[in-house]
Amino acid sequence: MSEISNNNEYIPRAERRNKDGLTEKEFLEQYNPGHYERPSVTVDMLLFGMSRDLKCLKVLLIKRNNHPYIDCYALPGGFVNITESAYTAACRELEEETGLKDIYMEQLYTMSQPDRDPRMRVIDIAYMTLIPIDGIKPQAGDDASEALWFDITFNDEILTFANKEKNITIKYSLKEKIFKNGCISVKSYIPELISYEALAFDHAQIILEGLMRLRNKTQYSDVAFNLMHKEFTLPDLQRVYEIILGKQLYKTSFKRSINDKIKAVNKKGVSITGNKLSELYVYSNDSQE
Repeated sequence: MSEISNNNEYIPRAERRNKDGLTEKEFLEQYNPGHYERPSVTVDMLLFGMSRDLKCLKVLLIKRNNHPYIDCYALPGGFVNITESAYTAACRELEEETGLKDIYMEQLYTMSQPDRDPRMRVIDIAYMTLIPIDGIKPQAGDDASEALWFDITFNDEILTFANKEKNITIKYSLKEKIFKNGCISVKSYIPELISYEALAFDHAQIILEGLMRLRNKTQYSDVAFNLMHKEFTLPDLQRVYEIILGKQLYKTSFKRSINDKIKAVNKKGVSITGNKLSELYVYSNDSQE
């Protein structure tokens, strides 16, 4: 790209000068990054899966083995290296701390409260992943002492994380907050700890944001199919939608709403929710091709 001088002559970008008479090369040669404080950047991965009995959503948490928040559970994550993109760092940290790789992730939220990390100013980029958890056995590594799946109980008043095998329960009350965004009012929730155990940093807020995003996105996209196995029954698919949306759905209406997103495979399987033989389906994205 070039600019036009006062006498209508084109000036290449490399030759353009600022108010101090410097070209870009001259400006960069004398530029001192130390004039500005620079925050560190981290990534966290929010992994959602469905319980095998399709009774609740689960979230993968790791147990920190170092300060700050030693022995507290947290989302898998870590610092972004200077040569990495945030996405590359998220993939690396996920594999280091859980052994998982080659799975879908979408950017969820940027957490930037100045006091969110007691060590220093840290901006966090959170990613959300939806996966079927059968057959996945995450193994802790790097700065995590263990990785566990926690059951999520979620409504407008309480957010609970529980692992029955380890007898761990982490509970938050949800405080409603209304804020203005332009000319509209937006309702949000702030988690406040009401149990002895707590999640590290602001990870309860990240998970809450993920739950709200998932609930909203399920109403207009096919994102919930990421939680299903390749073949599934309609009762099981409906149950997954009900858990995400937090309400019961009418069978006929639900079938009509997803009819163009599924394809029968001409065989039957046992439904988890009803323990009965039902027609098996696969996700079909023919309408998007």
